[in-house]
Amino acid sequence: MAAISAGQLGGMLGDPSQTAKGLASGGLAQLFRSGPGVRRTDKLGLAMRFQVTIGGVQLGLWRSCRGLRADFKPEVVRVTGDYVGQYHLPGEVSYPPIVLERAVHREHSARLQRWLVDVLGSWRDGTGDDTRTTARITLLDADGEPVDSWLLYGVRPSSWSGPDLSADTNQVAVERLELVHEGFFPDLQARAASATLSSPKLGTVTFAYNPAKMNITRSSRASQLVGQGKGLVIASDTALRVSAGEVLLVGPGVAQDVQKLIAFSGAPALDGQQGTATASDAELPELTFTWGKLSMAVKLSTLNVNLTRFDGDGQPVRAQATLDLVVFKGEIFPKQPGAPTPARSVWTDPAQWRQRAAASGIDDPTRAQARAGGAPGARR
Repeated sequence: MAAISAGQLGGMLGDPSQTAKGLASGGLAQLFRSGPGVRRTDKLGLAMRFQVTIGGVQLGLWRSCRGLRADFKPEVVRVTGDYVGQYHLPGEVSYPPIVLERAVHREHSARLQRWLVDVLGSWRDGTGDDTRTTARITLLDADGEPVDSWLLYGVRPSSWSGPDLSADTNQVAVERLELVHEGFFPDLQARAASATLSSPKLGTVTFAYNPAKMNITRSSRASQLVGQGKGLVIASDTALRVSAGEVLLVGPGVAQDVQKLIAFSGAPALDGQQGTATASDAELPELTFTWGKLSMAVKLSTLNVNLTRFDGDGQPVRAQATLDLVVFKGEIFPKQPGAPTPARSVWTDPAQWRQRAAASGIDDPTRAQARAGGAPGARR
């Protein structure tokens, strides 16, 4: 059927019988399909058509979904003497909460309440820290077909609010659910390697979350040697100290990990029969702190542990520890593969050998070693 023109449409609107005929024959639909507007075949997502599934459970339909956003937050670097602009370095990505709203429904709202009860149960028994729930938001087109979807990782409920009830209004009662999550980029969900502190005899402690930062310090002090006429002398503390703050222990094994950390700190063990400390265990044990390619031989000089969460039976399920480590041998950062080894000495060419040998009174010119600042040559 040929498309009708705008003039024909006006005639139909002026004549009810013609308008009814156009509606019956599908002429109006043909007009909008053939016009310059959006076609159904374009498969565009409609903001009013979406689905939300949490933890593989369909919690019903929702009226609105807000907060699907990623904030990249690059770090600003300010340089002295350069005041006409700013430099930016990669920062830390953050994700605002997802806010869902809908009318209170007899079945869907009850399903949501059951899911919240299950989540709170895992929080109470201490298994919630190890549980990472996913949620999927699917955008649909006019035909109900998926156009795009976002899979949210590490989803946890942060807020639920029921409807505001009042006899002064006749509006539909609305409930609101707020979710926090760890992101929705699937290729970036692999976590960094976990840090460990281990001993061949005492075991290994694996930290659930790496420290937010590590401080490396070596102190020096000024002292005066009386009677030697040397004035102030800068004395350096040869010990290299590493502070790893705010490392987290989570899960049912927190109590055992804390006991290992106490043993790592060199606390004397108690005799099971007499309850006295044995002096042989007082020396600090040698430990290995490992984080990915970073590995160092350390001793735990200071330990501070805060037990921050317990289950219903009184067992700790979360702890925050601060570790002060002393590096007693080796290096903190491993050498990069393929890095050139610095030359221990530099030899000049044979002609310069003879000149230096003659100036130094050396009979064997091959024994003349170049001094600092000599001509470049081969490495020994």
